[in-house]
Amino acid sequence: MSKKEMIKVKFKFSFAHLKQLADNMVLLIDRDLVAFTDRGFTTAKRTQLVTKIDQFFNFSSDEQMQGIQMAATETKDTIRQKVEDKMRSFFLVARITFTENSGKYREFGNADISRQSDEELFRTAKTLKTTAIKYQSLLAAEGITTAKINEFSTLISDFDNAIDAQKTAISNRDLQTESRAILANELYDLCVKYAEIGQDIWRSQSESHYNDYIIYDTPSGTDETTPPAPTDNPIT
Repeated sequence: MSKKEMIKVKFKFSFAHLKQLADNMVLLIDRDLVAFTDRGFTTAKRTQLVTKIDQFFNFSSDEQMQGIQMAATETKDTIRQKVEDKMRSFFLVARITFTENSGKYREFGNADISRQSDEELFRTAKTLKTTAIKYQSLLAAEGITTAKINEFSTLISDFDNAIDAQKTAISNRDLQTESRAILANELYDLCVKYAEIGQDIWRSQSESHYNDYIIYDTPSGTDETTPPAPTDNPIT
């Protein structure tokens, strides 16, 4: 099953410019309210536009969601390091007790833990804990106690929760990114709609007012037309 394609915004400029564009559209409509009212614009439609602007402005930014994701990752990485440290100690005791090539030692799992993914490390840690419980009486001579095994078991649970928390943060960020794009497109569509009405109102009446309603779909949100190159023989 292929991965769902993320919804993309319909415009090239920034979200900050979209907010500015929408705010300005409200001001322009208020200025030209008589003409817009003649085109069916109502108080309800103005409220709809302003509400959409507020929803978009108050939506969590990607920087906020990224920060939450980074914090979850940092927490997970910190716990992972503690899990790895405990596992190395257990593997050392198992190797000392049973020798590295013994079947009992191999029961503890793959000791090459630094290269394992989080999910692989979690499974190896559970295997190690189960085996440590099985051979606790033999490991006791090297300091493995019930308290240490229980402490390790708690750490494994913390690691599992931290992995889940990181995945949730990533999923929430993806969901927020998609929701923000949907909201941005809805606001952009409203701006385009009213920009077209505004241009139609002023097309034959005022060039400057007509230009007020032009939306430049460029990264800067402004007219990026390259000016003509100077001629070799300018007219004086």
